[in-house]
Amino acid sequence: MGTYRIAEVCQNGHVSTSSADTSPELREKYCSQCGEPTITQCLECKANIRGYYYVPGVVSIGHNYEPPTYCFNCGNPFPWTERKISGALELIKEEGELSNEEYQQFEKDLVELTKDSPKVQVASVRFKKVMGKVGNSIATGVREIVVDILSEAAKKSLWG
Repeated sequence: MGTYRIAEVCQNGHVSTSSADTSPELREKYCSQCGEPTITQCLECKANIRGYYYVPGVVSIGHNYEPPTYCFNCGNPFPWTERKISGALELIKEEGELSNEEYQQFEKDLVELTKDSPKVQVASVRFKKVMGKVGNSIATGVREIVVDILSEAAKKSLWG
């Protein structure tokens, strides 16, 4: 049986270390990539951010840690999740092609795509329709912003 190490992640989602508790020399008060403050705990409930899953006696080669989208303890989105959703919504709003109702539905669908839920398929269909409506440069920008926070099911549904 293993244990989770504590991750340190900036509020934009850049990981400074997935083992802050055992590798304090890797910690950064501010992100070396963007300058934002780093955190090791959920801002809502103060639970540690789950980092590398350590199993004694097991060697992990090629470990690639991705920070979680939501807190395992309270279910709230982490700051990087909120910021990426907000950035994608701002970009869509900038285009000005969606009605207010379409924009509100897109916002709901985008949040749904960050979860592994039964609604991913229908949200994916609507997401693709919006991406077709807004044009290539906006669609590409939205994809670059949200790709890290989408669930695996959403990634498969949207981009194969």
